[in-house]
Amino acid sequence: MANGSITVYVNGEKTETAQVEKLYNSSYEPNCTLKTLFRPGDHIRLEATAEDGLYRAGCEVEIPQPIGESIHVDTLRTLLRASYGMKDCMQYKITIHDRPDEKNYYRLIIEENAYRISSEDGIKYGPFPSYPEIINQEDIVLTDGHLTTADDEEFGILDMTVQNLNNVFTDGRFENGSYTLKVYTSVPSMSGFNKKDHLLLDVTVRVLSISQPYYRYLRAMNCLDSDDYNETFMEPVIVPQNVSGGLGFIGTSSEQQVTLRMIDQPPL
Repeated sequence: MANGSITVYVNGEKTETAQVEKLYNSSYEPNCTLKTLFRPGDHIRLEATAEDGLYRAGCEVEIPQPIGESIHVDTLRTLLRASYGMKDCMQYKITIHDRPDEKNYYRLIIEENAYRISSEDGIKYGPFPSYPEIINQEDIVLTDGHLTTADDEEFGILDMTVQNLNNVFTDGRFENGSYTLKVYTSVPSMSGFNKKDHLLLDVTVRVLSISQPYYRYLRAMNCLDSDDYNETFMEPVIVPQNVSGGLGFIGTSSEQQVTLRMIDQPPL
């Protein structure tokens, strides 16, 4: 999008017009950074132009309200049965409290951020973010009641269940109450970093409140991104869109998060 811009309106008032920046790295990639601070409950309208106004598109979204109470996270290093034996994993038990008296939609994200404090100059570098795969096969909410095991990958040939790759869920099984998600990831590691540096790694567990259209969009992407989706036997995927004058989807979220220090390794 050359010569493009995005104008932002919050609750009917214009807050900024941001111009497209030309970033050159391995490939040309246009980028537009917004400075407006959004708050839960805000109604947002975005109007985009390209080629000096020749092309125009827009969308309207609302920032959801976050979970009212803090989430609680317990961790345990354990073994989980995988296709080829037992796998060393980190288990997370994440307790959340549903927003009362309304239908709610959520997404779980686990983010790892690595840092290194250089042994040469003492400067702290990072974060270096990564997103480990979340194994949700044992959780009734994240699998929508379709619990699985490692054996299902080998023997579940006719299984019509698509994995919840985006880890989205509703409060349908714990409405107005609390629930503890149980998921797994690989064990956090600092492999690849210089062991002579002071190495740190934080894990941030994030529970996002999202809108129903955003939930439906991510459910559709579960199908399109999954190796389990079978076009022959399953219903066609309808991908929601909320952009007028163009194609695509813009989603918003609010979140509660907990950050845990998982590795604090002094220089060796």
